[in-house]
Amino acid sequence: MLRYDTILWDLDGTLLNFKMSERYALGVCLKNFGVVMTEEMLSLYSGINEVYWQKLERGEMEKRELLPGRFREFFRQMGIEHIDPELMQKQYEKELGTKTYFVDDSYEIVTKLKEMGLKQYIVTNGILTTQQIKMKNSGFDKLIDKVFISSVIGYEKPRREFFDIVFEEIAGFQKERALLIGDSLTADMRGANHAGVDACWYNPGGKVLPEQSGSKEPLHVEYEIGNLEEVFGIVRE
Repeated sequence: MLRYDTILWDLDGTLLNFKMSERYALGVCLKNFGVVMTEEMLSLYSGINEVYWQKLERGEMEKRELLPGRFREFFRQMGIEHIDPELMQKQYEKELGTKTYFVDDSYEIVTKLKEMGLKQYIVTNGILTTQQIKMKNSGFDKLIDKVFISSVIGYEKPRREFFDIVFEEIAGFQKERALLIGDSLTADMRGANHAGVDACWYNPGGKVLPEQSGSKEPLHVEYEIGNLEEVFGIVRE
């Protein structure tokens, strides 16, 4: 007997190793413009990128501002003037999906869950073109029932409106039988809370859940896992 029949997966940082794809894509794109990437440059860009996506999740920035804006800020801090941020963005979003790296044997895990009869969906804020390439190159397109991308939905995670549309498109969907699994507290766990489904925080780094006392919107996390294999113990009653 299964406790859940539907899993809503985050893609980047949960099923796929985003940091490794980021390293590859940034290095290739900078090289195309005659710049050799260093660890310092990778660290700087990665930090800027995370801050910009967090702003998006909090509703402080729109994606059309975020995508070239992160490169504009990166180039400004690095003193790079000869690269057009818009052109860099176009190349980057294509390269980012070219190389995919699985997390915790995620391909095999998703395959086994499918064999067990669970319906599985991707819920992501990622870029449409990039996510489509990632799904195909990883083989997840053959296993996942449907991919829901914020730029198509019209709302970003963790907005309740994003999940309202997702749930309308899943036949026979029952909130009490659904589990959202993701690595982001702001996008995934907060999103699960807004959507009214159980939240499973993928936390391989052992981060500490922020103090919730006095918070206007306390964060509820039903499960916390350090390895995706632990999902099997959760979905079974």
